[in-house]
Amino acid sequence: MIAQIRAELLKLRTTRTTIGLILAMIALILLVTLLTGLLTHPSGLASRQDQRQLLSVGSFAGVFSALAGVLLVTSEYRFGTIRPTILFNPARAHVLAAKVVAGALAGIAFGVLGEAVGWAIGYAILDGRGITVVLGSGDILLLTLAGAALWGAIGAGLGAVIHNQVGGVIALLAWGLVVDNLLFGLAPRWGGSCQPAPPTHSWACESITWSRPAPARSP
Repeated sequence: MIAQIRAELLKLRTTRTTIGLILAMIALILLVTLLTGLLTHPSGLASRQDQRQLLSVGSFAGVFSALAGVLLVTSEYRFGTIRPTILFNPARAHVLAAKVVAGALAGIAFGVLGEAVGWAIGYAILDGRGITVVLGSGDILLLTLAGAALWGAIGAGLGAVIHNQVGGVIALLAWGLVVDNLLFGLAPRWGGSCQPAPPTHSWACESITWSRPAPARSP
């Protein structure tokens, strides 16, 4: 099992598709962060929730980790490399589990990189514009990494169900851009002050952050 996971991670590291996804993710995070941080009035970046929205752009990594997970599986069916993979390890369940684990680990890597870029650029913009940063990195990092890992595993699982590469990517984007928005619109809001953050409304809630202020005691 461990050897199979290593083999799947090696495939991810040595394919040009993964490099393309990383570059596209960085470009998108840079674009959104720069436009949001530079075009928004300083008063719109002063509060905790406003800064959360700016600095959580790195959670777009979840979209790209899901795409990496889908392509990890569907590419093998497209190019026929799934046959030697199954011949080497006839236990299909072990192969699928290894791909899901590799997708989750890749998601963590995407999350770390995406959040590092988004946080660094966002913090530099706030500091350059003289805006006091009131949000800690722990407020966002945990949710981003967990979401990216989950989406990487979901992408690999979806690729195992939909073997067609184009179909898998379309299904993933349809869920993130259409179905998830419909479900989110129908779902009730939970208690606390919650701010939906990309991708697909990953919650960044005041009630579950690491540095939540303690409630004031009544006299």
